[in-house]
Amino acid sequence: MRTLHLPSDASPFERGLFHGESCRDEIAEIARIRSELCQSQAMFRSDDELLAVAALHLPVLRDFDVDLYDELRGIAEGARVSPERLVVLNHYTDLKDLDPSKVLADAGSARERPVDKEEDCSAIVASTAHGAYLGQTWDMHGSAAPFVTMLHVPAREARSADGATREIPEAWLLSITGCLGMAGMNAHGVGVTINNLKSNDARLGLVWPALVRRVLVERTARAGRDVVTSAPLGSGHHYLVADATHAYGIETSGTLAEVWAEADLRQAGHGFHHENHCLGTEVTKVSSISPVSTTLERFAFLDRSLRARPIESGADLWSRLGSHEGYPRSVCTHLASPTSPHAMLTCAGLLLDLGRRVVHAHPGCIHDVCIAGQSDVTGLIVASFCFGEDA
Repeated sequence: MRTLHLPSDASPFERGLFHGESCRDEIAEIARIRSELCQSQAMFRSDDELLAVAALHLPVLRDFDVDLYDELRGIAEGARVSPERLVVLNHYTDLKDLDPSKVLADAGSARERPVDKEEDCSAIVASTAHGAYLGQTWDMHGSAAPFVTMLHVPAREARSADGATREIPEAWLLSITGCLGMAGMNAHGVGVTINNLKSNDARLGLVWPALVRRVLVERTARAGRDVVTSAPLGSGHHYLVADATHAYGIETSGTLAEVWAEADLRQAGHGFHHENHCLGTEVTKVSSISPVSTTLERFAFLDRSLRARPIESGADLWSRLGSHEGYPRSVCTHLASPTSPHAMLTCAGLLLDLGRRVVHAHPGCIHDVCIAGQSDVTGLIVASFCFGEDA
């Protein structure tokens, strides 16, 4: 599993600079791919229009968290791409929901969103006799697969505007090169996973990977939940925030945030799952499901599976996420091909052991890929990442 360790003795901008310089060619390539997909699958009519909208997101990020803003600028400088292009790389799914005519004075009339290639993920949180676990598949356009990276963010001390200091904990995140991070866990055992939702009320808002990073500053899942519900949102996601004792499912749109599920993970057999359609009552009113999405099939399979037999261990949760039942419209899925490289693909899987504070991750297909110490079917073993590791 490819890893990138950010330097420990560095400012946020310097950390970003290191990231950008270390992955310069890859960042330029995935930024190019996502810029092209935004124009072919969304409502943007030109690259100039796309970058103009992306630029409007930068002040939102700066006002939300200046350190993450500086880190993003550092990545851009190190990779020799513009900060606007880095916004496209990071905020790709939300930009695809956004109508440029609603934010640019010269963009013309409102536009209809085309049917796009779906970005579908599945997430499960479960308490077992062996502890609490949180996991997800990261299903995305298949052309993103070569850029999957585990990002290690060392602990550091941050100073606020009034001069007060606080400790920012160490974190491990599933990411792609050039991205601030997409899902992961911090040294306090707070984890977060994400599923994309299609919002009909998308607006200018926070670059969503920055929200993931900000959640991983907190010491409890409850505090992480409150970060999500109070953030300046841009479009739809489901954030599943958990620690060893509690889990919260939060559906968001451009204007709404709803905590639709809670679970007490101190009792075995508790938990829930989420795919790419709303399960609450409020966000669903401003959301839609693409006609090509597999979300309903994946939901039906996992719902049947979990009702028939609750999750028994971390390896069991991982195995459910790796299921090929209903293939190719399965939980672990492979719709991409050489002739359709941007179709949906399970580009990675992530499993968080919330009690022991260990992160397990694997790039690509996770079917029959085993957690270390379990029966090994294919010879492929999931990589494990612990806190306190040296860079």
